[in-house]
Amino acid sequence: MMTLVSRLRTAAHLDRLRILGLCAHADLTVCQLADILDLRRDRVVRHVRVLARAGFLGCNEQRPWRSYYLEAGGKDGGLVQLLVDLLPHTDGHHERDLQRLEAIGDARPKGTACLVAK
Repeated sequence: MMTLVSRLRTAAHLDRLRILGLCAHADLTVCQLADILDLRRDRVVRHVRVLARAGFLGCNEQRPWRSYYLEAGGKDGGLVQLLVDLLPHTDGHHERDLQRLEAIGDARPKGTACLVAK
């Protein structure tokens, strides 16, 4: 029971839920997430690390850029997918995030993501 509580606490942050919602749609780098969410990169790095440690996000470690994706089939038995499914798709944050995701995908050519230190 405590494991479930701990995992729910991990996700129970507005920025982390927004990151999960975005990573359900695309593999994204920290810089892309920071641009979309309008947050500082160090803050996004912290959230991504917490989500990855919890098994909510997976990482493609192609150098020089890492991208993160939703780990929907992980050890949590679908908890992360359930959380993403529960996100209110008519919420202003989520709608705006998806619009920015689309705009960044259209505007940024491949190979222009920023470097992220370990």
